[in-house]
Amino acid sequence: MPAHYGDVEAEYQAARTGVALRETSHQSRLRFTGKDHLDFLHRMTTNHFRGLESGAGLEAVFTDSRGRIIEVGTFYRAGETTLAVLSPAGGQTIPAWLDRYLFAEQIAIADFTAETGMFEVLGPEAAALVSKTLGKDLTTVPDHHLLNDPLAEGAWLARLDCFGHAGLRAMGAAEQLRDWWEKLAKAGAQPLGEEAWEALRIGAGLPERGRELGEEHNPWEANLGRMIHMDKGCYIGQEVIARLDTYDKVKQRLMGLELPAGPLPSRGAVLRAGNTEAGRLTSATRVPGQQTGIALAYLRREHWQPDTLLQLEGNAEPVRVISLPGA
Repeated sequence: MPAHYGDVEAEYQAARTGVALRETSHQSRLRFTGKDHLDFLHRMTTNHFRGLESGAGLEAVFTDSRGRIIEVGTFYRAGETTLAVLSPAGGQTIPAWLDRYLFAEQIAIADFTAETGMFEVLGPEAAALVSKTLGKDLTTVPDHHLLNDPLAEGAWLARLDCFGHAGLRAMGAAEQLRDWWEKLAKAGAQPLGEEAWEALRIGAGLPERGRELGEEHNPWEANLGRMIHMDKGCYIGQEVIARLDTYDKVKQRLMGLELPAGPLPSRGAVLRAGNTEAGRLTSATRVPGQQTGIALAYLRREHWQPDTLLQLEGNAEPVRVISLPGA
C-alpha cells in the first residue's frame, strides 16, 4: 500500500473537505454460496442474516466462546451469493475458523481476493462526484447496501458511509476498477495514502484488526454495538456478550487521546492515573500539518470519561481523553 502520493496533508484535507480515493485491494474478499450459507452466518456471527434480501448489506463480528473478537466483516447479499469484506488476514483465518463448525451444511466459501480489486471513494463531496462521474446515486440506498446487480454487471458497488458522509466501495475486475479510478481522479478526487488514512482512521475511532481488534477484546469494548443483534438467538459467544450488556460488566472501552508534541508513543504503551494503570495505547499518529498527535487506547471504566487527564508511562506531559464519533 502506498504510504502517500506526494502530499500527505493535501490527501488528508481532501478526505475531510473534498473527495479522496483509497486503494483497498489488500483487504480480503470471500464469496459464500450454497443454500445453508445465510443460516450458517447467522449462527456464527453477532448480526442477523436470516432473511437478508438481495441488495442489502450489514456488518457483523465473528466471536469465540468467550465473546472475544475473531474477525469483523461487511457482508453484501446479491442473488444467492454473499460477499464478505474482511481484514487482510481474514481470508485465511475465517475459512479455517468456520471449517471447525461445518458438518452437513451445503456451503461453499471461495476466496475472491486475488481475482478482484477494491477501492473506496470518501469525503463530503464523494456522492456528488460519484453521481457525476459514474452515474451512481449514493442517496438511493442505505449504508452497506448495493447500488447495482453485481451478478449481472460483474462489479460490486456499495454505499460506504465514512466520516459522516456517503461514499462508495467498488469491487471487481482490475481493468474495470482502473478505468473508474482514473475517471474519478481526473474529475478531482485525490488519491489517499496510508499515512493520511491512519490519521483519519484514528480520528474517527475506526478500530483495525491487529491493533484494536483481536482476541483480547469483545465487541462492546471496541464500540461495535451496532453490529450486535440482541434478539437473534444463539451464536458462538452470545451468552457472554448478552451478559456483559445486561449486567453492565464492560470493564474497558476504546477511547481517543489527544497527545502533546514530541515523539509518538508505541503500541502497548501504558497509561496511568497516578500510580494506577488506566489502560494501554493501541494506535498513535500525527495529524498532517499539526504538531500534536492523536491516539486510540483501551481505558478502564473509571478513566474513560472525556476530558480525563492521564499520563503515558515515562512521560511527564499529560494526555487528554476524548470521545470518539459513534462511540
